[in-house]
Amino acid sequence: MTDLSALLAAHQPVDTHEMAWRDGTMLLRVSAYTTPADLPDELVTSVRCVVRVGDHVVFCENVDGGHPMPGGRREPNETYADTAVREVHEETGWLLDRAGLHPLGWLHVRHLAPKQPGYAYPYPDFLQVVFTGTATARDGDTWTDTEGYETHSRLVTIAEARAKTSNDLLARVFLDLLT
Repeated sequence: MTDLSALLAAHQPVDTHEMAWRDGTMLLRVSAYTTPADLPDELVTSVRCVVRVGDHVVFCENVDGGHPMPGGRREPNETYADTAVREVHEETGWLLDRAGLHPLGWLHVRHLAPKQPGYAYPYPDFLQVVFTGTATARDGDTWTDTEGYETHSRLVTIAEARAKTSNDLLARVFLDLLT
């Protein structure tokens, strides 16, 4: 935990928000950082990506609301770029140009409730890397999230994404970096 303490001492969050996942059973504090950092790899559980298609971004919708940051959990031995490319494709069908991925920042997430039985991920803190990338094509005209979480994705302007997003993962912070 010393690496995380030093990391957090060296960086100031741009914004912090408290939220609840899993129908309110997982209380979290999420802080967004927009400065580059050497993150402890063992704490980076997920990667998110703001996907640009021309002058639009991919906007995902699910039962919890909408957001412009598709992404998810890393698989064993996966690089951050590998995770971004795989997760964006699985959730939206868009194919990212790996060479066009650029880091926007990172999220520090801290659990605010006791550890739940069977929880197999870092606790009480974990990190998520946030990229922006350009999609080169879409795998078909319509797409269904392969894991069934995202119900729909579509292209919107950055202003529209900012207005329609639920701010649980502080997506507006990262959208503002694109304008």
